[in-house]
Amino acid sequence: MFAATFLETLPAFRIASKGPSVDFTQLRYFHEVVRAGSIRAASDRLRVAPSALSRQIQQLEHQVAMPLFERHTRGMRLTEAGEIYALHAKLVMMDAERARSELAALKGLERGGVKLVVVEGIVSNYLLEAIAAFRAVHPDISFELLVTGTSDVVAAVRNGDADIGIAFNAQPDPQVDFLFQLDDEVCAICQPGHGLTTLPQVSLREVFLYPVAMPITSFGIRALVEECCRVERLKVTPALVTNSIDGLRAFARAGLGVALITGLSCKQEVAAGDLASVRLAEPQLRSASIEVMVLGGRRLPVAVSAFVGDLRRVAEARGVR
Repeated sequence: MFAATFLETLPAFRIASKGPSVDFTQLRYFHEVVRAGSIRAASDRLRVAPSALSRQIQQLEHQVAMPLFERHTRGMRLTEAGEIYALHAKLVMMDAERARSELAALKGLERGGVKLVVVEGIVSNYLLEAIAAFRAVHPDISFELLVTGTSDVVAAVRNGDADIGIAFNAQPDPQVDFLFQLDDEVCAICQPGHGLTTLPQVSLREVFLYPVAMPITSFGIRALVEECCRVERLKVTPALVTNSIDGLRAFARAGLGVALITGLSCKQEVAAGDLASVRLAEPQLRSASIEVMVLGGRRLPVAVSAFVGDLRRVAEARGVR
């Protein structure tokens, strides 16, 4: 398995370079300069002298027979050829990571790590359930979990900073593969007994009669709500804008007004009677989804691939599609 994985990278590598095979160290150095944005920053990360690193990049450009970077006083910017080569380098580096995990699996060592970048709302109501189930069987696999907005989740997967991304209503990206979706919707949440709770559903226009809390613009919830507002020609000045889903829940729980949040984000609080959830009338807000994604074209490491399978199984009971 390792031999096949390693050899499959070589033809693509020769085509990309249109010349002799490039030394793996050069490739790693190039990849780090792309990530760091400058020779100086990359040399600090690699603990290699800037002059030696610069020499390796120049040799690589000579082998490729075209410039890969534009040099500026504030750093390095990829050329068009560099953009193409950077994607290839990222995939080769990730393939090397997979090779290491496959070798560990051959030795019977279930060690490895899974990097996740996700939206906050799914952490306690979906993701931790899947992590707990996975670690019960594979206790030596570690997880790194970062929480951010939808647009940043997609960027993290595209840039190779995350093995798996989970985001709300993410926009398509040609470099990202969307594996499956988990049904969800945007809801109006408020204190139990709030006036809106007497209605089976409410429109955004009705919600905006009260102080409203909304996520910041990088969140998929906000993008979806703003699109509905544009179509219906609604204007709103939120009483609170935050990057914290917990902050949105606290706003509603304290009786300060109504928060717009996903149903999955407040499932436990609604079940416990701490919050009330009211369905919204707009069809776009009722047919949204949580997307699970990985970098397109990447051969996933063994641990990552296995965890994706567990995520799917946990999601199947919740309306996966």
